[in-house]
Amino acid sequence: MKLQVRHRTHYEYTQLASLSHNHVCLQPRSTASQQCLETRIDVSPEPGNIQFDTDVFGNSTARFNLSHRHKSCDIVVTSLIQTRDVLPPLPPSRSVSDNLQLLRSSSTPDALMAHDCLLPSPFIPASDTLEEFIKELPLGNQEVIEYARNMMEHIFTTFDYTSGFSNLVTPLSEIHAARKGVCQDFAHLAIGALRRQGIPARYVSGYLETLPPPGQKKLQGADASHAWYAIFDAQHGWIDFDPTNNKRPDNQYITTAWGRDYGDVTPVKGMVYGGGTHSLTVEVDVLRMEDRVLTLTET
Repeated sequence: MKLQVRHRTHYEYTQLASLSHNHVCLQPRSTASQQCLETRIDVSPEPGNIQFDTDVFGNSTARFNLSHRHKSCDIVVTSLIQTRDVLPPLPPSRSVSDNLQLLRSSSTPDALMAHDCLLPSPFIPASDTLEEFIKELPLGNQEVIEYARNMMEHIFTTFDYTSGFSNLVTPLSEIHAARKGVCQDFAHLAIGALRRQGIPARYVSGYLETLPPPGQKKLQGADASHAWYAIFDAQHGWIDFDPTNNKRPDNQYITTAWGRDYGDVTPVKGMVYGGGTHSLTVEVDVLRMEDRVLTLTET
């Protein structure tokens, strides 16, 4: 299936900003399940230049400066992605101890990242909350993939998705106590618990195509960024799970980036000098392109 993603980030300042440094991590990856055909980034006011790079996790990034006075900044990233139509079945797995033993003998880039993804990270520190949470889902003799799938189902059935409940600094202890949060919270909670049990887990950011009710038009800007987790099976590689929807990501999902936690894949971040206070608007549209031919240069 071919999908187009348009992600708009708009900053509005109450006073003139004299300088801003910006880092963007919004270009979808090309993976075994998808191919990024084209990406375009448009910035207003126009920067002198945009520098493109690849971070330590292989994510595509862009950096630019606005060195003249401005009261707003508009960043639009438009991408065309081909996703794989068939989701392969889950492969047979192995015990946690066997998986770790096999991981220790591997030095591939995926395995090296898996080693990092066994450790606490800035947004997912070791905590009593994680110790309490894993008591709800004992590992027992479950295999690695089986436990990761059960973790997905457990979070989906025992937590409520509540938009606006949390923000970037809401600790997992509050998410666990309230039994509610958003996709980012559920991914972080699962990753922390999986790591504590000896299963490498990473944070995945991207998009999920949403479809309108029958007979209704899709609202512009109705989609949103999404997040889920992936675990590393030393024989089969990284396998993704979405606890927000109790679903394995299929052809309606688009992977943008991955890292240890949200901090590694923040869509837009930076620093601004001046500007007073600011407001932020984010709009996301994910559109199927089967019914018409469209390129990113179409006007």
